[in-house]
Amino acid sequence: MKTVRKRRFAGLGPLPLVVLLLAAAAPPRAAGPVVTTDLGAVRGVAIGRGAAFRGIPFAAPPVGALRWREAAPARPWRGIRAATAFGPLCIQPTDARTAGLPQSEDCLTLNVVTPDRAAHGLPVLISVHGGAFFVGSGRYIADHDLSPIVRRGVVLVSPNYRLGRLGFFAHPALTAEAGHGTGNFWLSDQIAALRWVKRNIARFGGDPGAVTILGCSAGGSSINALMASPAARGLFARAATHSGGGFFNATRPLAVAEAEGMAFAARAGIAPGAPDIPARLRALSPAQILAADPGPPNFGAIVDGRLLPGQISAIFARGAQAPVPFISGSTSNEASVFGLMGFDAAVLRDRFGIDMAAIRPVYEADGPLSDAEFLRRVQTDFIFTSAGLGMADLAAGAAPAWSYHFAYVPAAERATAPGAPHCADMPYIAGLPAGAAPADQALARTLQSYWYHFIARGDPNGPGLPAWPPTESGRSRPLVIGDDIRPQPGFQAARRALWLAKWRADIGAAPRPTP
Repeated sequence: MKTVRKRRFAGLGPLPLVVLLLAAAAPPRAAGPVVTTDLGAVRGVAIGRGAAFRGIPFAAPPVGALRWREAAPARPWRGIRAATAFGPLCIQPTDARTAGLPQSEDCLTLNVVTPDRAAHGLPVLISVHGGAFFVGSGRYIADHDLSPIVRRGVVLVSPNYRLGRLGFFAHPALTAEAGHGTGNFWLSDQIAALRWVKRNIARFGGDPGAVTILGCSAGGSSINALMASPAARGLFARAATHSGGGFFNATRPLAVAEAEGMAFAARAGIAPGAPDIPARLRALSPAQILAADPGPPNFGAIVDGRLLPGQISAIFARGAQAPVPFISGSTSNEASVFGLMGFDAAVLRDRFGIDMAAIRPVYEADGPLSDAEFLRRVQTDFIFTSAGLGMADLAAGAAPAWSYHFAYVPAAERATAPGAPHCADMPYIAGLPAGAAPADQALARTLQSYWYHFIARGDPNGPGLPAWPPTESGRSRPLVIGDDIRPQPGFQAARRALWLAKWRADIGAAPRPTP
């Protein structure tokens, strides 16, 4: 996997971690700017006129009795706390990329970058990292400069949140202990981070009323969940979901999640009838927790009746999500992620009920396809393209929404790449290295302008940009981004109709038709 200096953001195998726009600053100095938060003062690192503050606690350490409980308030501190180094990664499998980085359950910290220490009222971007909900963090360590979006005048925040079984875990014993449905500890962490931003971001030059939340992959799925969660209402003003799905990967019922949790507990040596199951679960070491979850990651949002009152796309279909401007889209070769997820044709059949033979005629309307190419297109469409456009269609009933399809492949890669891989749009928004080809740099500037306008005022359109029409309720007009950039009404209409029909049948909903 290439590093960001070669164009893409590093990731695990074929799954790049969602690009965070947070840039690591220059090495710590003896003295740096100080900001007093509602919990205490923090000293950051100056970056020209701007500054970076790292590893700021936003919730209590979820350890001991707080493991597998929703995020609790952090305790204040005295004196000035150093905020010059990233906090530990949340517990996750280690690879060559993260082997030298500390991990801890005490990981609920966030990072803030401001372009101008003297500024006030700047728009704010909260970037939620991806990584299939089992790897990743809010740190980004490739460069020593501010990203282009930040330089335009945006305050950037990137939080950690609990991952894997520590973040996604329902069990009847934990439900009984809490007195309500539980399991979305990851989501409670993200909401706690948004609340911290609401209380404190003005002290870093940001406007708490102009917060945009953005994420790719699992980060994009997080944005959909935050849009759907009543507990997050009022904590952000706009949202952007990149390659986040939302139809077939969105949520699981509490009973299903509890059954999965009991299976996990059994693998960890805790039988269903054991006494004091919560205490036994909390006595497991992080290594034991990781060891009890072999195989591909399979973590996702839970309909707990509290943070998530229903299936995410059904909430959107009812118009009950946050009524804020919304962007949603995906890339043309999302299949690049499925090597990690293990979603081959058999899994598509057994887990998702997809009859490959039945849908093949739709995909071969323009000619026969090899088995590999047919599978690639189905993998790309069924979770990502269908929802990347469809979630914007649903959201348009409550607030302005825009959809996109990113199909640009650099000229040097076109002979071997079947399309733009998972989250390939994110480096263009974050900023490519100086050595990138002129055509790639030109596209990056265009995308940065779209997203800056959206972050700053809730509409991606601006002077000199190709018009990006909003989605009308029930009428999709995605912006297709390739060598040229233009909206395409009716984009992939037959294929999208197939997946929309399946989604409606699966959730038992009959929302507006989406041509």
